[in-house]
Amino acid sequence: MDGIVALMILLCAYAISELVAKKSKAVFSTVLTLAFLLLIGFWSNLLPKTIIKDAQVSSFGRLIAGILIVSLGTTIDFQEIKDQWKVVLTSVICVICAVGTIICIGSWVINPVIVIAGAPIFAGGSAATLIVTDALQEKGLWTANTFCIILYVTQKFIGIPIASYFLRKTAIALRQNPVFVKEFAEKNKTDGREIRMAILRFGKEFDKPSVYLAKLSVVAVLAFWLSRLLQGILHYFVLCLILGMIFFALGFLDKDILRKTQSSGLITFLITILIFSNLAVTTPEQVFSVFPILLLTAFLGVGGVLASGWGCSKLFHIPFGLTVSLGISCTFGFPTTMLIPQEVAEAIGKTGEEKKALCNYLLPKMLTAGFITVTIASVVLAGIAVKII
Repeated sequence: MDGIVALMILLCAYAISELVAKKSKAVFSTVLTLAFLLLIGFWSNLLPKTIIKDAQVSSFGRLIAGILIVSLGTTIDFQEIKDQWKVVLTSVICVICAVGTIICIGSWVINPVIVIAGAPIFAGGSAATLIVTDALQEKGLWTANTFCIILYVTQKFIGIPIASYFLRKTAIALRQNPVFVKEFAEKNKTDGREIRMAILRFGKEFDKPSVYLAKLSVVAVLAFWLSRLLQGILHYFVLCLILGMIFFALGFLDKDILRKTQSSGLITFLITILIFSNLAVTTPEQVFSVFPILLLTAFLGVGGVLASGWGCSKLFHIPFGLTVSLGISCTFGFPTTMLIPQEVAEAIGKTGEEKKALCNYLLPKMLTAGFITVTIASVVLAGIAVKII
């Protein structure tokens, strides 16, 4: 297939997927819809299996991935993390326990390679998936790779109902406390303070998309060189995230800098297509064969979150329903971490004051949890997993 035609088809499929996600309020996510479209196209032979190669996006997607992950480091609100330290610890503990439960118990009944590869996917989003699937493809572990992709595109259907249920129970209990309602109805949302230094900050004349991209690429290259210097002890993508956070704190990178480059949509498209690049060689038999493993992984992961959530609720004196919701946020991340508390507050609050109080209480905590689980913990865990596989 001609390259421009292949690129057009992939861009159209991605656009349709984003429209479906918007219309369904992220219930059917972009990645889920895109995976279905590609699978249907490949299995029906409507799409040639070489379409991604023909579009020539794979190579550039691999190069640009580091820039995307560096930019993730600039989205982390350090002041909010400091203020929500109980939320941070709860989120980390729940994710580690979920991953540990999957690996420790799942390894007895499932191929350990599949379990170790899938555990970080349960705990995270696209960055973790990219790290793991890239390593699996290099080793030719196609069954494990297929399992990771299926888990990635379906994990939010595991987490969203659980988070919604427990947040509703928490909201009902909190709504009945007039002291809580009065306190949080008057509490302002986070004031956006940032712990940053101006050591490496440039002047306003450098506030241009081309400069933003150049800065991101410089940090990505530093991460690449540092990974080589450390002989791969820390994965390149993990270092991209860490250096993104550091250079944001130093003032070199702007907050959420990728959006300012005017290319975030294209970069996200390239990374998403890169993750799904092996669907062309995935058969229906492979997909159906991993469903039992998917169910067991989900059961173990959710069990780990429930157990650790109970422990954290006792340790930090946080409602059990909230601790579970914080932990299970790893399966869906932003923007669902924003949508669910807003919807719960609107549905459970009987008055405007109650709705505002519930939203002011739940929303910052869920947003912080999502950043911790998906943006930080899952990337670190994925980097560890690929060293073990």
